[in-house]
Amino acid sequence: GTVTMAGMPLALVLGYGVSRATASGMQELRNAVFAHVAQDAIRRVGQSVFHHVHQLDMTYHLSRNTGTLSRILDRGNRSISFVLNAMVFNVVPTTIEVGVVTGLMAYEFGAMHSGVVLG
Repeated sequence: GTVTMAGMPLALVLGYGVSRATASGMQELRNAVFAHVAQDAIRRVGQSVFHHVHQLDMTYHLSRNTGTLSRILDRGNRSISFVLNAMVFNVVPTTIEVGVVTGLMAYEFGAMHSGVVLG
């Protein structure tokens, strides 16, 4: 009775702390895995662009400002990470969630109700 009631707030606070630490650890793990994938994609695209730029003829290089080209390529590399992050963590999960909910609504209540989910 009394011991159990006195220990309840402590148990709740400890449980909350453990859940927050676990959530933070999982987010760090997600970011570490994603960073490896994103860096691999950026490296592959960068190598492809590097080889393409070096295959261009000399007149192209003489008529362009090298600093501008370098800045554009750097922006492109940074945007790859942003787009991958948006797709992997926002667009794809939302699309899957809408698809699952729409499918369940169609299965349980018919196509008319699933249309309401999409509309």
